[in-house]
Amino acid sequence: MFALRPRLALLLSAGAIALVTTGCAPTQGASDDDKEFTGVQGQVANTIDKLDDAYEDEQQDTDNGAKTVCQELLSKRLVAQLEARGGCEKVTRDALEDADPISMSTQAVQVRGDQAIATVRLKLTNDDYRTDTLTLVREGRGTWKLDATKRGAVTGGD
Repeated sequence: MFALRPRLALLLSAGAIALVTTGCAPTQGASDDDKEFTGVQGQVANTIDKLDDAYEDEQQDTDNGAKTVCQELLSKRLVAQLEARGGCEKVTRDALEDADPISMSTQAVQVRGDQAIATVRLKLTNDDYRTDTLTLVREGRGTWKLDATKRGAVTGGD
């Protein structure tokens, strides 16, 4: 079974990559409200986990984070948009470097054909949370790529 760790590097906004005003930083292990995913849902969750790992790579100055994101984790459609905005790796690297610590947990993954919707809960502060919706698309056999994000409203903690 696959448990998603509570780190996420990127969220997409309006068809172009943009880090949420607070990005994510490494934390220890999975949070208590992370869900476990298997099968195709696990493949989708794995892509989100790899985005999370790319943040850590970039923060450690390995220069692999942005390259991995562009070559392996973003949809072809999104990469083309970022190339037109100054280059996928440059735009992604800038976004990863500007991220601030928060935590994230994946709440649900729904797969419909070649599209998946993942619901993630972001902890912004001790008392504030936001639930975002990530859209991923299947490109190739079992390969899921991040394509869009719908940012949710900030709510008080529970």
